[in-house]
Amino acid sequence: MFLLNSYRLVRLSSFCLALFLQSSLVFSADALDKITNTAAESTWQVIEPGGVTQCSDGSPYKFHVKPGKTDKLFVFFNGGGACWNAQTCDARAERKAFVPRADLAHNDPNQHNGIFDLDNPENPVKDWSMVFAPYCTGDVHLGSAQRKYVAADKHEFEIQHVGAANTQAVLQWVENNMSPEKVVIAGASAGALAAPIYAGRAATMFPNAEVLSFADGAAGYRSQQVPKILEQWSVFAPLDKNKYTGFQKEMKSFYSFYGVEDKHHPKISFALYDSAEDKVQVMFKRMLGDTDVLVDAIVQTYKSLNSEVAPLTYYLASGDIHTILRFKHFYTQKIDGVRFVEWFNKLLNSRFPDVVDCRVSIDKCQVNTLKQP
Repeated sequence: MFLLNSYRLVRLSSFCLALFLQSSLVFSADALDKITNTAAESTWQVIEPGGVTQCSDGSPYKFHVKPGKTDKLFVFFNGGGACWNAQTCDARAERKAFVPRADLAHNDPNQHNGIFDLDNPENPVKDWSMVFAPYCTGDVHLGSAQRKYVAADKHEFEIQHVGAANTQAVLQWVENNMSPEKVVIAGASAGALAAPIYAGRAATMFPNAEVLSFADGAAGYRSQQVPKILEQWSVFAPLDKNKYTGFQKEMKSFYSFYGVEDKHHPKISFALYDSAEDKVQVMFKRMLGDTDVLVDAIVQTYKSLNSEVAPLTYYLASGDIHTILRFKHFYTQKIDGVRFVEWFNKLLNSRFPDVVDCRVSIDKCQVNTLKQP
């Protein structure tokens, strides 16, 4: 049973909003403005931590909790783009590069499928305790900065890149209310980049627990701009100084975090999922000025991680669909007869599955017939 302490528990509302255009990360201004407050019955509950937590525009932050088995905990960090300059952060843009608020449908677990379809008998976490951490700060859940940006037309605006404070509120609640034997720290897209860091935090909070970091759809971001972007978000300020002192100067990609967490928490297991032609990763790589082939960048990440952390496994799928945990193809994705849902179930049950790689399959990594939900 969950003890709510000083946090206020409220009934979750459902928001009828179609955020997704051609991808799950680029949004129209009209879509973001259409928010309804129709009440809906749900097993998910909303917690409003207050305090220093907030979203990019200063609006309140909230997160979602589903009670379940007390010995198994699944914490999910949502994706939703990123912003790091005036062009990508400007709320007036017709197509936005990030989700700016926690009260949008994109940040409501009731609006997602995959592991959030609690009625599907194949759902391997339907009986687990679950925490859904919305994403609304444009900083991959890691920032600790307030930045002022000036658009080309001289319009000035501020963005609260305070994902670290929001996440701290989520994890503090988890620590106060849970004592799991198994913890999965999973993230999709932007949330995937933060997963290994917060898996390390979970390992510190629950030293006797089995901890898994699962990164869904983000292995291709190897841009030379990454260190500058992390500095823009002040990512290193709230990180554990014992782990990360001197690390900032050596960092070359998001994936350098894996080695640090593995060194300090060798019991953590690491797993990743990507699509070889992921259209959203391709889009953001172009925004960062990268021209290399996505699947080459993904494989380079896998190779570097294999030499740095253990145990590690991955599932590299064919096609261009971005992420899998939130969508119906969680149950239908298959490479050479290996269904992802079965592979993932083995992962959760400590039967570390073999690598699945579309590059060595009969069909190679061709675009498949699955459609983005």
